[in-house]
Amino acid sequence: MSTKNSFLFSVDLEDVRDFIPDGKKYKEAVPVNTIKYLDWLDKVNAKATFFIVGKTARDYPDVIKEIIKRGHETACHTDTHIHLTKLTEAEFRKDCESFLNTMNKLGAVSVKGFRAPTFSMVEQSKWAYSVLNDFGFSYSSSVLPSTNPIFGWPEFKGEGFYDCIYELPMNIGTWPFKVPFGGGVYFRFFPTFILNQLFGSAFQNNSPVFSYLHPYDVDTDQERFMHPHLNDSKALNWLMYVNRSEVFERMEYLMKKLDAGIMRYDEYLKPKLTNK
Repeated sequence: MSTKNSFLFSVDLEDVRDFIPDGKKYKEAVPVNTIKYLDWLDKVNAKATFFIVGKTARDYPDVIKEIIKRGHETACHTDTHIHLTKLTEAEFRKDCESFLNTMNKLGAVSVKGFRAPTFSMVEQSKWAYSVLNDFGFSYSSSVLPSTNPIFGWPEFKGEGFYDCIYELPMNIGTWPFKVPFGGGVYFRFFPTFILNQLFGSAFQNNSPVFSYLHPYDVDTDQERFMHPHLNDSKALNWLMYVNRSEVFERMEYLMKKLDAGIMRYDEYLKPKLTNK
């Protein structure tokens, strides 16, 4: 498959209710919204990557089996979605082991990709690359190479090997803001003409566009509550709900406008990892 104008579409499969106080009082949404993604990917004849939280996999094993059945890549988003900066090396090893045991029981026998929760792979947590290598991971998509209110690694120098793990950092737009425009909230918030410019600029530089969306990004029925990691900001929380109904329409528009194709992360990386 050609890697020209590649949109490396991915979903961070997690249950946001696990990260807020009394979250389970809100209705279950992961299964129905995951099916929305799967059905849309079938519609556009594409395969994507799902970075899965182990706890979410144990809560919804049939969802994971459906992802595998439909031919999508399953990757690791840690076992319980704890930031790397809050884990010791020993704790992270136990986390990886628990995640891989869960996925193996569900039929995902070759998990090669990893994404740190909230892009918490930063200078102080880079020790995690060695652990990932020990567990047989090949690549990571865990770095936000810019300053950010939560986590960022602005000194990171582009995609490539880091301690035997191939890192695929997020694309950072240069206008109007230095943000990962392929991420759910930014993808939903920016007007399509800005997304067209940002995606087009990446493709002109022979770079794929990396994305990360979540079940809630297409959940038009979700109750209103304060999302985690926003410091209780009402303005930021408003952004968490904006334009959810437009996600798939926007994707199809950009794919057609820019002659872009969706790829699994592991498919994009095949030629780069051949000689690892």
